[in-house]
Amino acid sequence: MSSIRFARIFGNDAVLQRNKEIHIWGFGTAHSTVTVEFASSSCECVCDGSGRFDARFPAMDKGGPYTAIAIGAAGERVSSDGIMIGDVVIISGQSNMEYQMEKVRESYPDEWDAPFDDMIRTFKVMENGEFNMPPADVLTGEWRRLSPASIDAYSAVGYFTAKHLRQKEDVCIGLVDLTLGGASIEAFMSEEMLAGTEAVDVAQRFKDDGYRRKIALSNERNAAKWREAVDAADAGLSGHYEDGKEILSSGRLIALPQYFSDTELNGFTGSLWIAREFSIPEKYAGCEATLWFGTITDFDYCYVNGTFIGSTDFCYPPRRYHIPQGLLKEGKNTVVFRICVEKGFGRVTPGKLYGVVFGRGVRTTDGYTEGVMGADHTEPLGGVWHYLIGASYQKSEDTVFINWKPTALYNGMMAPLSDLAIKAFVFYQGESNCVAYRDYADLTKRFVTGIRAMWGDIPYICVQLPEFDSRIEEVTYDHGAAWRGMQAAQEECEKLPGCHPVRTYGYGELNDLHPQRKEPVGRKIADIIFCT
Repeated sequence: MSSIRFARIFGNDAVLQRNKEIHIWGFGTAHSTVTVEFASSSCECVCDGSGRFDARFPAMDKGGPYTAIAIGAAGERVSSDGIMIGDVVIISGQSNMEYQMEKVRESYPDEWDAPFDDMIRTFKVMENGEFNMPPADVLTGEWRRLSPASIDAYSAVGYFTAKHLRQKEDVCIGLVDLTLGGASIEAFMSEEMLAGTEAVDVAQRFKDDGYRRKIALSNERNAAKWREAVDAADAGLSGHYEDGKEILSSGRLIALPQYFSDTELNGFTGSLWIAREFSIPEKYAGCEATLWFGTITDFDYCYVNGTFIGSTDFCYPPRRYHIPQGLLKEGKNTVVFRICVEKGFGRVTPGKLYGVVFGRGVRTTDGYTEGVMGADHTEPLGGVWHYLIGASYQKSEDTVFINWKPTALYNGMMAPLSDLAIKAFVFYQGESNCVAYRDYADLTKRFVTGIRAMWGDIPYICVQLPEFDSRIEEVTYDHGAAWRGMQAAQEECEKLPGCHPVRTYGYGELNDLHPQRKEPVGRKIADIIFCT
């Protein structure tokens, strides 16, 4: 194995920023000499005391592919191939930016049929929180060209941004994905950016390895304890409710979809079993299908005719469960869900499509009511269901998400890339800061100053939160006041030089924290990047 290597961001198929100094770095033996060759140029470097070498080359216009080669004093060498000179865009924020293409497939099915443009590439840094010194390099990440094998994992907003940029100009687009669902803006900020705020005190506490281990162990134990206790007490598991017979014969009636707080299940915590019968025409007997079932709080297991077909471990993802060929029969069939409610705010979300869908269709929405257009047949599942309580149990303990805490993601994911030349920085975040929205404008100003110190005088693009009915979250957003306050705070970024808000009103979904209408958001971002 060679004693030298490039930083991960300069691996095969990398994209480097055009028209800016090309800075390539890597790692070798402390104080040794490394020669880096790139695009017919050569740069001799001396590794510093930590073993890092830095090679700099003149700015270049778009083009490629090129190969970067690093040669050690003893003749050892490493290379990275397929490097393009183009535009590099950092996309960052929480779940609406992280939200992957696989979750919007029903909304944009043609994206999987179109030619795959390998001049769109992404580099995803996986979750890593650090509270002390940033690592010398990001711990994960490799460049992936757009392809049938990679598109599912692309950020949907990032993908559509890159697609629209490519339509404007023939230049390779590299997306550096620094996202983590649920993260606060403070998690992406350094101690210097947060100076004088209470967040610095929080970051100091989390520097203690023992403190973090204690919290992580407590999280693991609490989650396991709650689920194990509910499973052990669940009459439906021991009584095999999955075939639906007991539920349909002795269960109580409930209209679905709706919030459980509007029913006699208000405040219920534990496991609940729901069932109903539905009919399948002869034409579709034995055919494979997809069960669409909106979103559910908190997690669920689904059975059709007594056969397990899928589960989802938390509330946000749209339920899309594949029904295999041969499982559905002509006439009556039974669908059963085991729903586990952890905090007393259970729901089967109103406005979503509930049905068995045959053939491929395109998801539609008016911002609340979900439908499907073009499918061969849809058998609706909304209406009267039967339910039985499997087990009533106390609320689960709150989870402390360590990597959402101040400085964690800045140190672990952003700081190691601070010397990278980029075109623009796009931030789609705010949901997790809503309860403290009055501080957000000041935090954004600090953040932008820090971003510019790292990556130069680049455009900062802030995606504003779209419309949303805060009741979906029940307890988080103060009946909408906090959400509206955050939207107003995000508009304040327009007052900062070089900052551009992306207004998303009309693209949200009132009954979904994660609206699937990502294409118009990406298009607006691309327009800003192209014009700046």
